Amino acid sequence: MFSIIQTIAERKIQQAMAEGKIPDLSHWKNKPLPPDDMANVPEDLRMAYRLLKNAGYVPEEVALQKEITRLEQVLVDCTDEKEKIRQLKRISFLQTKLGCRRGRPLELGEDGPYYNRVVDRLSSPRKD
Repeated sequence: MFSIIQTIAERKIQQAMAEGKIPDLSHWKNKPLPPDDMANVPEDLRMAYRLLKNAGYVPEEVALQKEITRLEQVLVDCTDEKEKIRQLKRISFLQTKLGCRRGRPLELGEDGPYYNRVVDRLSSPRKD
């Protein structure tokens, strides 16, 4: 049983098809829909994600990964040693930032990559 809104919508669609304002979609009849690219996104978030995607928003994790990949390509072609070191530091920073965004904690233990830097910073006297 159709509601009044469904009946009106159906009439408008039929009228638009008769006037040629919308294409004939009969070739889609009884065929499966294309796979949903947001099948892994929770159902209650899909509409919001589609709106953001259509507006050109890129999640920060995706932007970080693209930037890391771009910098790695720059590093391959780089011949200046100082520039290579600068790019490696930038890549390391972005990878750490990406890891934090994904919920991976910073490793500040003695075996972690930041231990010596933290100790040096804390043990050196401040210049005021």
